[in-house]
Amino acid sequence: MKSLGIDIGTTSICVAVYESENETLPFVTSRKNSFISEKFEQDPELIIDNVMEMLLEAKTNGYGEDILDAIGVSSQMHGILYINKEGEAVSPFYTWKDEKGKKLKEDGKSYEAYLQEVTGLSMFSGYGTVTHYFLGENGLIPHVAYRMVNIGDYVAMRLTGRKSPLIDESIAASFGGYQIETEDFAWDILKNAGVKTEYYPEISHSGKPFGFYKGVPVSCALGDNQASFYCVMDRPEEQININVGTGSQVVIYDKRNIYKERIEVRPYLKKGSLYVGASINGGKVYERLAAFFEEIIYEFTGMKINAFEKMSFIGAEKTASSLLINPSLYGSRLNKSEYAKIENLTADNFHPSDFIRAYVRGMAEELFQLYMDFPKEIREGRREIIASGNGIRKNRLMAEEIEKKFDMRLRFSDIEEEAAAGAAKAALDLLVQ
Repeated sequence: MKSLGIDIGTTSICVAVYESENETLPFVTSRKNSFISEKFEQDPELIIDNVMEMLLEAKTNGYGEDILDAIGVSSQMHGILYINKEGEAVSPFYTWKDEKGKKLKEDGKSYEAYLQEVTGLSMFSGYGTVTHYFLGENGLIPHVAYRMVNIGDYVAMRLTGRKSPLIDESIAASFGGYQIETEDFAWDILKNAGVKTEYYPEISHSGKPFGFYKGVPVSCALGDNQASFYCVMDRPEEQININVGTGSQVVIYDKRNIYKERIEVRPYLKKGSLYVGASINGGKVYERLAAFFEEIIYEFTGMKINAFEKMSFIGAEKTASSLLINPSLYGSRLNKSEYAKIENLTADNFHPSDFIRAYVRGMAEELFQLYMDFPKEIREGRREIIASGNGIRKNRLMAEEIEKKFDMRLRFSDIEEEAAAGAAKAALDLLVQ
């Protein structure tokens, strides 16, 4: 059987065809995704245009709707856009990187801090509920807006022609203000905090199709975290998933819901929960280091280079370094004042090789500390790391340092486009088999 997966990532959009018999991807294509100007916003119609173009490319290559059994969608989580009653986008897509929630209210508190304090719920700037609250408080919700959805939901709506949104719990939970126990939003708590809850979409609690694209059943959009995890994990009770993309995450599965401060617990396809330690520092901070070296070379020589490949060789010159670097260039959700720092810099370790090795080790250290915050009882029995995401797949130094820090074997899945493949596989399992 064959299914097609569409993944709307922060920096790229991917379409992949999944064959269930041999678990391979015979067709993959992608397009760049980009922000509007300097804002952390994206154009939903441009995304739709790219998706339609890639579906046509898939059909031209022999993977049209006539041979597909299902279509799945996965999406970068947390973000929102507004639609009108006709199911049309009436706003940009405010992504998970949106920083409106960090702005200050008249009383000097940030919007995210206010919601955390008043609701007692875990949500941060970039989460849909925080962005929605800011826009509502400042009169910035479009007057024709009817509901808010994630970009993956909007793609599913446009594919199927559906006008009323219906979202999977993985997306609902990513907004903030969702409670796993009740499988619904904390309506009273959100209303009492001043959140305009009338814009929230309906949550799907069934495996029925969201709709049909040219006769092919389309599933509700999944969060990319859940989709990727579903693709790569073959023994989830024994494994750890580390995903490094634009941001980074360490994820483990358990059937139980054990809550602990600092840890996010996400619903997982009615199978249990995913415990997630998420960092806003991931592959993007390594890109910034590469850009730093490229800028130095250009300033001194006028030459433009690509530093990535050379950095890997230079960093490999040192297997260890006394230099300590915390590369949190984009801060921390849990500690608003924590940013990158360098310690123990000496004449002996003042070299590019030390800097690169220490920098990557710091990235691994952050993920390990997030993992150690998980409840002890669900960390027990973990024997292997499954790595995913281009931020680690294309950075062998990162893989080395994670193996050392976690003291576990690390391996990559055979499938590279994990989120698109996971969405396709889940759609097949949920809608067909």
